[in-house]
Amino acid sequence: MSIPGARVFAGLLVLFGTPGCGAVKRVHDCQGVIEVVNTGLTDLHVEVPDAGASASAYARIADGYDALSKRLAELSPRDPALAKAVESYLEISERAAKNSRSYSEALATRVRNKKDRADQSARLARIRTQAQAEISREAQVVRKLNSVCHPQ
Repeated sequence: MSIPGARVFAGLLVLFGTPGCGAVKRVHDCQGVIEVVNTGLTDLHVEVPDAGASASAYARIADGYDALSKRLAELSPRDPALAKAVESYLEISERAAKNSRSYSEALATRVRNKKDRADQSARLARIRTQAQAEISREAQVVRKLNSVCHPQ
C-alpha cells in the first residue's frame, strides 16, 4: 500500500473505527450494569414476596438494596447517557433501602396503646406511599437504561 493509500485507510479507520469502538465499549458497560442490577434484584426477589409484617425481613431487604447501591456505585460507565441512568438507578436503590429500613423500624416499634397503634399505622402508610412513588420512577429509569443499551 502506498503512503497516500495508507493515510486514506488510517483516515477511514478513524472515521468509522472510533464509533465502532464506542459502541463496543457501551455494550460492555451495559452488560456490566445489567449484570449488577439483575443480580441485585434476584437477591431481593427472595425476600420481598414473604416479607409480610416481619421487621427483620424488611431489614434484610434494606441490606439487599444497600448492597445493590454499593455495586452500582462501583460502576464507571464511559457513556454519559449510561452513567446518568446508572446514577438515577443508584438514587432509587438508596431510597428503597431507606424506605425498607424505615418500614422495618416502624414494624419493630413497640405498640402500647391505641394512640401508638394509630401512629404506627400512619407511619407505615406514609412509607408505603413513598415506596409506591418510587415504582414509577424506577420504571422510567429502566426505560432509560433500555433505550441507552438497546437503541432502536
